[in-house]
Amino acid sequence: MSGRRVFHRNGASPEFNIALVGALGVGKSALTVKYITRRFIMEYDPDLEGTYTKHEDWDGHDVIVHVMDTCDKEDSDHSRYLKWADAFLIVYSITNRQTFEVARVYMENISNYLKGQERDCPVALVGNKIDLERYRQVNKSEGSELATEYDSIFYEITAAEEYELVEKVFHRVIQEAHHDKYGHILQPLFIADDRTTTWSPQQAMSQQSSQQQTQHLHPSQRRPKSPKGAPEKKDEKGQQKKTLNKFFKIFN
Repeated sequence: MSGRRVFHRNGASPEFNIALVGALGVGKSALTVKYITRRFIMEYDPDLEGTYTKHEDWDGHDVIVHVMDTCDKEDSDHSRYLKWADAFLIVYSITNRQTFEVARVYMENISNYLKGQERDCPVALVGNKIDLERYRQVNKSEGSELATEYDSIFYEITAAEEYELVEKVFHRVIQEAHHDKYGHILQPLFIADDRTTTWSPQQAMSQQSSQQQTQHLHPSQRRPKSPKGAPEKKDEKGQQKKTLNKFFKIFN
């Protein structure tokens, strides 16, 4: 820690709160642990909720990231993460369509909450468990379309395989959250299994070019400042959304 620099004049390291929300069993805990520890653990107590902290060495600067692995129940107080979070990861499993419909409810209600509070806050829709492709129930195009409706970030990943896939999602929302908080975007980081790896000049230039194409966020490429709600649709999903809202009692 003593060798790390800080970004801001007051000497404090920037801190970001990221909340993971979604139905039970979609892999929120697995994604949290993967990001914090780089390890994959298959079984968790679905009734446990916790907040974890990670110090990121961001190009020699210290960035503090707090991650809340939420567990929403029927009588949950959702304000515990709505007021707290600087960014949201709304997670569903590509192998379970019902979890995608739950994610749709979260997308709508978080978007409405942010608009009501006039807050700028990155929201990412995350389809988890792509390692189980043979059991897929939700097409990638469906996830992309839902994210587009709400001007949100979209990724499909898995906590079971490469750490870089998970890290990329967290780094993306940290970059956007930093812009919303401090007015400028963090530059993307090199991603490698071993952070102490020494790169040759040629390797570094190649890696930087690749990372800039996939991770660098120019202000003109960012989402609109205020997340918009999806247009009203009178279809067969309307009743299902009402049922889900009633079950979760979200934001009442």
